[in-house]
Amino acid sequence: MAAPTAPSHEEVLALLEDSAYNPAIVNQLEAYAKSQVETLYLSSGGKAAYFFDANRTLAKLYQFFPHLADNSNYALILLLALLEFPSTDFSALGYLVPERMQEIEPAVTLVRCSDLLEQCQFAEFWNTFRPLVLSEEAPELLKSAVASPSAVNKLRRSILGLLALTYRAAPMSVVLPALDMRETSELSKFVSDDPDVKAIVEKVDGESVTFFATASNTKRDKVFKEGVSFVSVSTMINKGASLREQ
Repeated sequence: MAAPTAPSHEEVLALLEDSAYNPAIVNQLEAYAKSQVETLYLSSGGKAAYFFDANRTLAKLYQFFPHLADNSNYALILLLALLEFPSTDFSALGYLVPERMQEIEPAVTLVRCSDLLEQCQFAEFWNTFRPLVLSEEAPELLKSAVASPSAVNKLRRSILGLLALTYRAAPMSVVLPALDMRETSELSKFVSDDPDVKAIVEKVDGESVTFFATASNTKRDKVFKEGVSFVSVSTMINKGASLREQ
């Protein structure tokens, strides 16, 4: 049987408005989840925008009708949420994914990746995230997305944004491992090629990265030099998680 054609964003909106609890829309939501991955991270030429509400509805329908649940599609919507870091989408979606599914690869690794990002353990995150490309249990679409420059660079932009909350100037020994980079020249090219990163990074030299001054990274007194701690940043990331459960 041929895979169903992915609905448009407008068609998905209509489905959620009129038939959100109808199991008949599961196939369309699954197709849209795959289309999101293909459009956002595999340059497929598609037009599917990231749509948390559609993915959350799919997870809810899997809860209500467990005979329809599909581990590969669970993995895809978890990956899509993970790549939205530092949003709390992954935490909110995680409440809807049954524990038995979270104990199966690749969900196990995706959950671990989310935990590491929330704890600001970025170097360990990359050591956990990268091997998903070789996972025998992961769907091919997920493996292709994990390996894609689009996904990697999106995560790097998000991590740099958090570093900019913490530091006015950060040592290269902190920044490069956090971005899974080896050389300063690699970071310099990333900054020069990406307008969003240019808006965050003021200067890159051999020893450090200077971020543009913000209220967060230029606190007065003792914190003026140190910025806010990673613990504070991690706490800030987690504050909104409960707001997305519903």
